Amino acid sequence: MKCPEGRTVARLLGVVAAVLFLRFAAGFGLFPAGAEERIPSAATLFTVERGEGWTLLRNRLPWIGGEGELAWVLVEDEKTPLPEELALLPRIRVPVRRVLAMTIPTVSALELLGELETLVGVGGGRFLYSPAAKAKNPVEVGPEGGMGAGSDFERIVALRPDVVFAYAYTSQEQESALRLRELGVPVVFLSEYLEATPLARAEWIVFLAHFFGRGAEGEAFFRDVAARYENVRTIAATVRARPVVMTGAPFRGTWYIGGGESWPARLIADAGGRYLWSDLPGSVSVPFDGEAVFARSGEAEYWINCGQWKSREDAVRDDPRHALFRPFREGRLYNNDLRSNATGGNDYYESAVWRPDLVLADLAALLHPALFPEHAFFYYRLLPERGGTAP
Repeated sequence: MKCPEGRTVARLLGVVAAVLFLRFAAGFGLFPAGAEERIPSAATLFTVERGEGWTLLRNRLPWIGGEGELAWVLVEDEKTPLPEELALLPRIRVPVRRVLAMTIPTVSALELLGELETLVGVGGGRFLYSPAAKAKNPVEVGPEGGMGAGSDFERIVALRPDVVFAYAYTSQEQESALRLRELGVPVVFLSEYLEATPLARAEWIVFLAHFFGRGAEGEAFFRDVAARYENVRTIAATVRARPVVMTGAPFRGTWYIGGGESWPARLIADAGGRYLWSDLPGSVSVPFDGEAVFARSGEAEYWINCGQWKSREDAVRDDPRHALFRPFREGRLYNNDLRSNATGGNDYYESAVWRPDLVLADLAALLHPALFPEHAFFYYRLLPERGGTAP
């Protein structure tokens, strides 16, 4: 091995060792004396601990199958003395002024927190829906989003971000974070998508808010969302009949069906419905062939989240048998693309994670219109017979 490569490998191994150490330390419940801990009311995968001049944020499950935790110390002054237990943890000066979002929901969170001006770069920019975010024309650092092989590290470093918010779906993305850390760029992994309930996911806006010195605002926002969610759920719980709801559409002939504990399944239940696949264990999506779906679809009364279909005509074009489904025949086929654009942006996948109250209100209103007679739909629309674009 050549000498320059050897130095690079040595540095990378050093970074790996440091990260593994931090995960090991965090995993044993590091809690400095005199710190104040804020336990989330719904989320289970992050915590906030505050001390004099510092805030400690933990992510208890940075990625699927991860062991241990990751943690970051936020300080307003880099000279702030820290407890000895925190001295080796990654330190980020707040409020951050330059943010790189490798996840589209992060962009929505910035807008909701009034911090969109901090956005300097984005991964998967073509999937943006927010007109305000698109108008900022953030620098594209990865056309598909995430931190995979398509990420432009030179461009990321050149943007001088105070923090990069990302997911770590794969080992490649974890390695990318290590590489950026070696280059002096802090990467914070978000895990709201791994939470078990819609409100647990939404509470991660509090985690993000702390990077802007807006922890109190983030908590107030979440409390309002939770209160509205609970109000709709309480009303929907009074129904006697719970319509059966099917979700999804085939992709290249295969249906990917979420388990009975998935985000859509929980929303359907809270909206006063019964998920067609509620007996499917877990929350992850499972592939099914068309025959299995057709065999079971006779029970369904409503059909939601229909992928890229813009009309009932699109559904039949994909497979003429879709016209045989009861929701199709009875005109109860709804898609979550009311707020979408021509470049592939869909606000459901951008902001709905922070606004489960709006999602739940839409679902409850389409399942039980008599209970919500004046509801104005936000994410969902009834698919028309024909037409190639969403309103």
